[in-house]
Amino acid sequence: MKAPELWKRGHDEAASNGLVVALTVLHGVLGPDTVAAGVRGHVIAPVELARTARRVWTGERYADLTSSRSPEAGPVLLAGSGLTTLRWEPPRSAEHSDAAGPRDWDGWWGTALAWVRLGHSRQLFGLAAAHLGQRTFSGSPLLQQQMVKGTVADAAVEHLEIESALVAAGSAALSGTGLRHWHDRLTAVDRMLLRLLGARGYMATGPGRAAYASELLCDVYVGPCGGYAAVGGER
Repeated sequence: MKAPELWKRGHDEAASNGLVVALTVLHGVLGPDTVAAGVRGHVIAPVELARTARRVWTGERYADLTSSRSPEAGPVLLAGSGLTTLRWEPPRSAEHSDAAGPRDWDGWWGTALAWVRLGHSRQLFGLAAAHLGQRTFSGSPLLQQQMVKGTVADAAVEHLEIESALVAAGSAALSGTGLRHWHDRLTAVDRMLLRLLGARGYMATGPGRAAYASELLCDVYVGPCGGYAAVGGER
């Protein structure tokens, strides 16, 4: 499957079925029993995939995971999300340097995650719209309140601008400052949508947990998102 098709599929799965399904699709391109590692050795993957994974893709090579896996006390908020974290310590003797993987790994995976996070953000948008549609203020639907309408419109515009940038990039993976910029925009719009959900948006079992996981993906694979998500140390 070509990269744009795979990336778009990741978006659609995240929008319809959530992050776990979307990340399972993305990891599938790396081969069986394989998880992706961030530059600092952390992995975020679906629980079942993490449990059975035997190797890790580092961006340069495949390496054995069974002998280099170390316990990782992941963020409490991930519990019950269907995602988990691993810590990978590379023993060079177990590397498989002849194995092939996606080219331009950081940009490829980072762009794929941008598509997935956009799909997740649109799922969050749908939840916020449904929530607002059921609430009233002074007898009028919350969605008709001027400030609420403005925030909803801002979120929709953000989604369109981010999608336009990703579509314009075509098959060329984004990288560096450009990639980080769009991930930061996704983090900002997610936080905007959580506020529309009121208290429900911040409950550990609510939509905020998936938004937290989405931000954590940025933190591990693209770079610190300037927020509350962190693996390997709280900010």
